[in-house]
Amino acid sequence: MHSFSILSEASAPKDCLIAQVPAPLIPKKWRISAGLPMGHHFPPNLIFQMDRGHPGQAIPDLVSNTERISIVSGKLKSLLEQHAAARIEFLPISIARANGRIAAKDYFIANVLDHVDCVDKARSEVEELNPDPTMLSGLFRLQVHSSQIPAEARLFRLKSMPPAVLIRDDLRAILDAASITGVKYITMGEECTIY
Repeated sequence: MHSFSILSEASAPKDCLIAQVPAPLIPKKWRISAGLPMGHHFPPNLIFQMDRGHPGQAIPDLVSNTERISIVSGKLKSLLEQHAAARIEFLPISIARANGRIAAKDYFIANVLDHVDCVDKARSEVEELNPDPTMLSGLFRLQVHSSQIPAEARLFRLKSMPPAVLIRDDLRAILDAASITGVKYITMGEECTIY
């Protein structure tokens, strides 16, 4: 029986932080947060700028950001393409230092398109203020119904809380073996804050 964790960013002090998306993406960012395909909606040549108020400058494989989107390196993209067994839209971006100088070009938004309805509300801590009763407005501790997760699912969004991306233990082991940086795993039952 496989176990799952929420895939999150580690936000180490030495690592950079992205605090906002470029202006052309702002009206369309909701599509990524919801796990909807961007396709022709994605603006070309986007440059994400490091937050000037954050001291870290290192760029990990999974970049910490305040926008609840997965920003991944080319190395992590390659591993996900090979091993995630998920539909993921990789949207190319560059990362610039606070002074505007390009620091990295081989980065992508990993827009996970697979959604699974598997939250065990009775054992999770959730907030249900969304006008849509099928959606959660907050997630503070997660437990899932394993029987509702497809056998092949290794990486997916929670259908009722799309900003939360779950990763299966065997895919997590592959990322760990490849020394992927910037990742943090929130295990089932562990405290979290996802809106």
